[in-house]
Amino acid sequence: MPVNRARYVAALIPFISLLCLLSCGLEDVPYINYIPDGTITDNTSAMIWLPSNAFEGYENPPVGYFSRFEIYYRIYISGEQFSGLINTSTLRSQINSSLNSDFESLRSLTDKTSTTNLPSNLDTTFNNRRYFKLTLEETNIDTLLGRGSLGQMLEIRFPTVNGEIPELTLNGESYRLRRAVSGPGLNFNPRPENRYFQNHPDLFNRENVTNNINADVATNSRTTPDLRFTWVSMYIFAVGKDYLSTIYSQPTHLGIFFLTNAN
Repeated sequence: MPVNRARYVAALIPFISLLCLLSCGLEDVPYINYIPDGTITDNTSAMIWLPSNAFEGYENPPVGYFSRFEIYYRIYISGEQFSGLINTSTLRSQINSSLNSDFESLRSLTDKTSTTNLPSNLDTTFNNRRYFKLTLEETNIDTLLGRGSLGQMLEIRFPTVNGEIPELTLNGESYRLRRAVSGPGLNFNPRPENRYFQNHPDLFNRENVTNNINADVATNSRTTPDLRFTWVSMYIFAVGKDYLSTIYSQPTHLGIFFLTNAN
């Protein structure tokens, strides 16, 4: 009898552990709620309310996990110039087939109806699609989009007038957007050297699309019409910490924007 009882107790242990996992384990999963979709009416701007500290995962420490927001982008060489909202696969493919391929690859991550989608390693995921982290000219973007940005309106504006420089506006202050110069294990020297998000012969030159120069640009295999335009696609997500682990919200697509000429 003692031997049988020991075997019975040993058999119960995995079952009891499973019950504990099912009943309380899910509550312990660190989670940052997604950023609601913004207002995008055309290919020149996007406005988005950043979550406040009342959102799940954004609460004040030690309850919340949030550290900062990050914005990732990729530039696409194109022969097309459209007005209005770029929101179909046909339009994306006409701009650049890689744009549509990237969008479809990342679509599952942005699905807000999913209740099981807990993204991990988003920095790696986006870098693998040749998306790079946005920078700003006047300030450190990690500091700007830290806890002080919670509950604020963020606007990204791509001017329609040649020569004007695209900007990010937060809490009434505007900052010029600048392209990245590095990614994981990669350093490059973008052209033109000012790194602004403006169309320029150095930017739509397919010979510059290399790991050493314009690593953040997608080339285009088409030959007609003339490939003299550029577009950019952007995503935003929240990043946080759970002890030693980095956690992420689902990404939100900010939009696809047309870059006007530098002059």
